[in-house]
Amino acid sequence: MSKDEQGKKVLDQKQRKQFDLHSDRESVEGTSESPVMYKALHSEPKTQHPFNVYNDICTEPAAVEKTLELTDDITTKVADDIVARKINLVINVGLPTSLFVGMNLASALVKYTGIQSWYIDSAEFIMQSTGALPYDLQHTAFFFYSGSGSTYDTIEAAKIVKEKGGYSVAFTSIAGSPITQKCTQSIVAAGGMDTGGSDTFHYATRLATGMLLAFKLGKKTNPGRHDFDGMLKELRNVPRVMRDRWSSWDARARSIGQRFCKKRAVIVVGGGANVGSAEEMALKFNEMASMPAHPMVPTRHLHGVFGLTDEQIVTFIIAPPSPYDPWLKQIAEVTTILKAPAVALVNENETTIADQVDYVIRIPTDNEHIFGLLAVPALQLIPYYFAVADGTINPDCQRSNMPKHARAWNHVFPPGSH
Repeated sequence: MSKDEQGKKVLDQKQRKQFDLHSDRESVEGTSESPVMYKALHSEPKTQHPFNVYNDICTEPAAVEKTLELTDDITTKVADDIVARKINLVINVGLPTSLFVGMNLASALVKYTGIQSWYIDSAEFIMQSTGALPYDLQHTAFFFYSGSGSTYDTIEAAKIVKEKGGYSVAFTSIAGSPITQKCTQSIVAAGGMDTGGSDTFHYATRLATGMLLAFKLGKKTNPGRHDFDGMLKELRNVPRVMRDRWSSWDARARSIGQRFCKKRAVIVVGGGANVGSAEEMALKFNEMASMPAHPMVPTRHLHGVFGLTDEQIVTFIIAPPSPYDPWLKQIAEVTTILKAPAVALVNENETTIADQVDYVIRIPTDNEHIFGLLAVPALQLIPYYFAVADGTINPDCQRSNMPKHARAWNHVFPPGSH
C-alpha cells in the first residue's frame, strides 16, 4: 500500500471524538508504559516509525483534495456575503496552528482582494473586546479558526462577535462543532480529528480552503488584476503535486532529521505569505521533537540573531519568489559566513540561496501563497524525522508519556476545556 493510500485509509477512519486528556491517578503514573495522549485521542499506541502523527501528515493530499471539493459552494457564498456587506476589514482569530492559517490568509486577502486583514490570538481578542468591539462591525468580517471546533478561547471570542451582531465565519474540520454554532457561516474542511498529538492536516486543509476563498473573492473585488482562473486551477492541482513529490520530500526530510537531530535549536524564517509557515514549522519542532525553535520574519533575523546563530543551531529559510528575496538571500549568506547549518525551501529555479545551504527542498510553484500550502508536508515531516532520528522522543505525545507532563496536561486541560 502506498503512503497516499495509507493516508486515504487514515482519513476515512477518522472519527468525530472529543479531545479529553483527563485520566485517573493510575493512568498518569503509568503514562510512560501507556501514554495518556493516546487515550485522549482514542488512538492506537505507537512506539516506532510510522507514528500516528506521520499517518496524519500522509492524509494531506487526500484531505486537501476532499476539502477543495467540499468547500467549493460555501466559499463562493462567503465571498458573495463579503462583497454584499461591503467588508473592508477581515480579522483572523485563533490559537497556535489555527492562528498561523490566519496569518498566511491575511497576506493573501490583502494582496488579492484589496481588503485589509490582520490576525490576533483568541485570548488577546477577548481581552481587547471586554467593552465595545474596536471595529466597524458593519464592514468587518471575523474569521475564527479551530480544527476541532471545540477550542474554548476561540469559541468565547466568537461568542462576543455573535452577541454584538457581527459577521463571522468558522474554519473547522468538524461539522456541527461548537464553533460552528457561534458563527454566521461555517467552512468545514475534511479530515475529522487527529490521531497524533499535533494538528497537522488541519493546517493544510484550512489553508487550502482559505486560499480558495481569497482567490474567489479577489476575482470579484479585483477582476483582471491577477490571473485568478490560473491560480484557482493551480490550487486545485495541489493534491496531485503533493502526491507526485511526496516520496522525494519524505526522503529529504528524513535525511535532514538524521543529520541535525542532535543540534541545540532551530530558527525558522519566513515573510509575508509565509509568516504563518515559519510559525507552523517552529511549533511542530516544539510539539513533535521537543526542540526549541524560533520563528521570525527576515528583518528580525537580520537585526537580532547574529549573536545567537552558531554551528549548533539550524536555520530554515522559507524562500519562494517574493518581495522578501533580498533579505532571505542575506540570511543565507550569514549562515555561510558563520558556518552555521541551514536548510532552504525554494522553488524549482532558485540557485542563489540553494547554493549556500546544506540541504534544499524544492517546492514547484512561483506563487508565494500556493507555495505555503504545498510546503506543508515538508514543514511537518522535517520536525517529525528529528524526533524519529533522536530515538528517545515519541512525536505523538508532546511528552505526555512522562508522568509530570501528563499531570501538567490534566491540570491545564480539564474535561471539556478543549
